[in-house]
Amino acid sequence: MTSISLSQLKHECTQLLSDNLKISSREISLEVNQILLFVLKIDNSQLLLKKTISKAQYEKIKKFVSVRASGKPLAYIFKEWSFYGRSFYINSSMLIPRPETELIIDILKEKNILNDNVELLDLGAGSGSIGISAKLETKNKVNLHLSDISKRCVHGIKKNLQKFDIQANVYLSNWFENIPNIKFDVIISNPPYISYKDPHLNELHFEPKRALVSKNDGLADIHKIIKNSTHYLNRQGLMIIEHGYNQKDEVQEIFNRYNFNQVESYKDLLGYYRITKGLFS
Repeated sequence: MTSISLSQLKHECTQLLSDNLKISSREISLEVNQILLFVLKIDNSQLLLKKTISKAQYEKIKKFVSVRASGKPLAYIFKEWSFYGRSFYINSSMLIPRPETELIIDILKEKNILNDNVELLDLGAGSGSIGISAKLETKNKVNLHLSDISKRCVHGIKKNLQKFDIQANVYLSNWFENIPNIKFDVIISNPPYISYKDPHLNELHFEPKRALVSKNDGLADIHKIIKNSTHYLNRQGLMIIEHGYNQKDEVQEIFNRYNFNQVESYKDLLGYYRITKGLFS
């Protein structure tokens, strides 16, 4: 069986991505490594020792790299992506989980409110990664509810629930439309918040537009969620919402308008305000 040099393959893959993607050389190197690890099903230490691969492996890796060179994100190629240290099933109807969203889990853990019988709703859950991570991080204590407007997302959420062997209620719902009359202790959401006029929107064209963009300079869905959450939250119930890096003041004003107190915004690792929370009074 013909074997192929791994270093030569890395060079070919790096060149192909460099020619087609507008990302840094460091990102390209990381992505080539991710593809190699995924296809070869080995870890970094094993990859360092590996010198050659088979022709079949070579062909599969080149196929993955060619698809990535078209601009398609790795999460949609792999059909999985990491969030808070766990790998979640992902399909093209779902927003790809971002590291900055993990801050929501950090806030929940810091507030230490996810105890037995807490009712938690992940609204517009996509893959379900936020709500499922919250439940797993608290050793299954919370009663979890997840919703999404997309049937493919709801199907994917159920796959992830099965993968992690946890129970939850899942609703096909446009925000609160089909949510049962339950009072929640915590509502979390990463809604669309990018303006239709945002110049960087084209860079995200592989991701579902309805999960990205919102009217009123990206604030329409955030406003709708915060306003309607008042009918579903217990008194002193916690609302946590992700938003754009430049929307902190507007989001805080919306929280204050609808009688939330202890409104506070949190910075991501890059120093941008990305998450705001409030207690419903």
